[in-house]
Amino acid sequence: MDKRPIGILDSGIGGLTVVNAVKRRMPNEAAIYFGDTARVPYGGKDRETLTGYGREIIKFLIEKDVKAVVVACGTLSSNAYDTLKKEFDLPMVDVLRPGIDACAELKPKRVGFIATEATVRRGLFSSLLKEKLPGAEVFERACPLFVPIAEEGCSKSPVARTMAEVYLEGWIDLKLDAVVLGCTHYPLYSNMLREILGGVKFIDLSDWAAAAAEIALKENNLFNESNIVNKNENYTFYVSGDPEKFDATAESILGFEVTAQKINL
Repeated sequence: MDKRPIGILDSGIGGLTVVNAVKRRMPNEAAIYFGDTARVPYGGKDRETLTGYGREIIKFLIEKDVKAVVVACGTLSSNAYDTLKKEFDLPMVDVLRPGIDACAELKPKRVGFIATEATVRRGLFSSLLKEKLPGAEVFERACPLFVPIAEEGCSKSPVARTMAEVYLEGWIDLKLDAVVLGCTHYPLYSNMLREILGGVKFIDLSDWAAAAAEIALKENNLFNESNIVNKNENYTFYVSGDPEKFDATAESILGFEVTAQKINL
């Protein structure tokens, strides 16, 4: 039973949706979370810059003796994950590839994929999904303002609703079988997106990333099988920006009090 924490990283608050999923799926695990709130959003950054950010954060998490890393950021997953996984000698999972596997299991003919500009520009989701489902049609759309709006704690605001309607204009006519939320900030818009797009199946990367993390821990004999009931203090939070701003939004997502520490990488 390895009681060391899991490291979870994101550009900001989006990865907290992965924290929630990990907490539900693996209640005995502890976690250290890093939100790069000083440099969010990541969506407009180039691959070299993104890889550098990911490298800095993972080094910090390793210094904290994490036993595995979850790259809980769709932008890093599509632009930097392959490089980072080769550079670091510990179990690592991302959010994009488990989401592709989940999508492939549904065998949809028409798939919508919404994500940041950098993720859509990379085109990795579409290419990997078509390897598994050669006949699938993939419709991709960048929703760049979803991340900063969520970071301000306004994902349920009228402004957010307006932006969602603008971004998804015409999508109801596409008759999609599934929509993949390609950024971990985007589940914060789930109810709103369902209202706009109707009964389409949504694939939340957070849930599938947590499942992949559980598999990785078990395969590497790192899974904590103790009967200790997980308490909220088993979760530690670090940010590169304003911790008080992060705390307020994080508490609304996680449902418990959060006191993040500011770290300069």
